[in-house]
Amino acid sequence: MKKPISILILFSMVAAFAACKKQTLLTYNADDNIYFFYKRSNLQQDSVNFSFAYSPATVQDSTINIQVAVTGAPVNTDRSFTIAVDPTSTAQANVHYEMPEKFVLRAGNLVDSFAVKLLRTPDLQTNIPFLRLNLVADHNFHTDIKAITGTLDSVNALSFKINLSDQLTQGNYWTSILATYFGTFSVKKLRLINQVAGMPLDYVVNGIYDLNMAARCASWAITMSRYLDDQQQAGQTVYDEDGVTPMTMGAGYL
Repeated sequence: MKKPISILILFSMVAAFAACKKQTLLTYNADDNIYFFYKRSNLQQDSVNFSFAYSPATVQDSTINIQVAVTGAPVNTDRSFTIAVDPTSTAQANVHYEMPEKFVLRAGNLVDSFAVKLLRTPDLQTNIPFLRLNLVADHNFHTDIKAITGTLDSVNALSFKINLSDQLTQGNYWTSILATYFGTFSVKKLRLINQVAGMPLDYVVNGIYDLNMAARCASWAITMSRYLDDQQQAGQTVYDEDGVTPMTMGAGYL
C-alpha cells in the first residue's frame, strides 16, 4: 500500500511544480505595462513627504529616486517612457524641482528609476507645494495597471505625489505611536529631544519601526524626563512653546 501512495505524492508534486512554473511564466507573457514601484519599509506607496527641515541649512537641494516597473519580458534595448506633470501640482518647475528631459528604462531591466531634484526655497517654510507625476501610455508601454493591492491600502500605480516642505512636523506616527513616549508634539520639544537624548530629527517621519523601536524610544524618553526633572530641581523649568506649560514626556515617563 505504501508504494501507490508514494507515486501519488510524487505525481502531485510534479503537477504543483508545473502549475507554479506556468503561473510564473504568465508574467512574461503579459502586455508591456509600466507602473510606479516606490517602496518604503517594504510597503508600496503612491506618495512621499519630503522635508528639508531635517537637513543642515547648508543643504539647498536633494534628489529623490522614483522607481518604475514593467510587465512583460525584458528587452536588450533602452525603452523610453512618458511622465506628465499633473496640472493640479502646486510645485513649480525649476523653482521647487528639476526633472530629466527624457525618461528611460535601460536595456535588460524590468525595474528602473528616475531622479527628481528637489530645491530648497524660502516659501517651503510656510507652504507645502506638491508635485504629482502621472505615467502616460505611449508606443512602448501601456498603462492598464490602475492600482496595486496587497499593502495596507490599495495604491495608485499610475500616479505619484511628492509633498515638499521645510517645516518640522509630527509626521504620520506621533499621535498613534510616539505620543506614548514623548507626549504632546511641539517643534521645541522635538529639537530638545534631538539635542539632549540624541533622537534624530527625522525619526518622526523616517524612523525605523522594528522590534527595537519600543526600547529605543523608551531610552530617549527616560533621558529626556531625567533632564527635565534636573532642570526643574535647579529652578530652570523647561516650558513648551507656549511659554506657560512645563514640558513633559508621555504619561509613562513623567
